[in-house]
Amino acid sequence: MMSEEDIKQYHKLVEKLELAKKKGTPTDDRGPADLTKQIEVLEFRNEKLHKYNEKLIEEVRSLRSKLYVKEN
Repeated sequence: MMSEEDIKQYHKLVEKLELAKKKGTPTDDRGPADLTKQIEVLEFRNEKLHKYNEKLIEEVRSLRSKLYVKEN
């Protein structure tokens, strides 16, 4: 059960959300089953993973080159 303080905090949060809506904050009202939203999420994840893979590849190449220089 919510205490009186919890109720007050809840109402403050609701007021902030209403103000944000009135200010024109963009909201994404598409549901989780929307295919275009899923595609956007997957494209974003793919981009981030691709960048991370490139970073790891560069790190591996750098370490290999350091080992190659030490061996010779």
